[in-house]
Amino acid sequence: MGMYLFTTFVVSPAFAELFPNEATRSAHRRTVGRYYARVNGPLSLGLLLTVLVLGFGRGFGLALGLELAVLLLIGGLVSAHMRRGARVRPPAWLTHVTLGAGALLCVLSLAVYA
Repeated sequence: MGMYLFTTFVVSPAFAELFPNEATRSAHRRTVGRYYARVNGPLSLGLLLTVLVLGFGRGFGLALGLELAVLLLIGGLVSAHMRRGARVRPPAWLTHVTLGAGALLCVLSLAVYA
């Protein structure tokens, strides 16, 4: 979640100032995206495995089941973001929904242990 917030609210606005040319900015965004994926992919997989181990170990309660569903939703949203971002800049709503789902995931992860 922290990486996504940093990229959305720091890297993207900085790129808009640093690279006024859209083609140059897009090329740099794709480069950052590749590095982001190298870190985010394994972290997301680790989170998914943790949720599955907890679920199969102590049962999927409501919070953990919702956490799994939101985690899968985020995976789909990020995949759509990456596919669309390879051609054109993804729409703002896609970023906002992904951020909202990430915040919900954080809340649900706290609810699992409450």
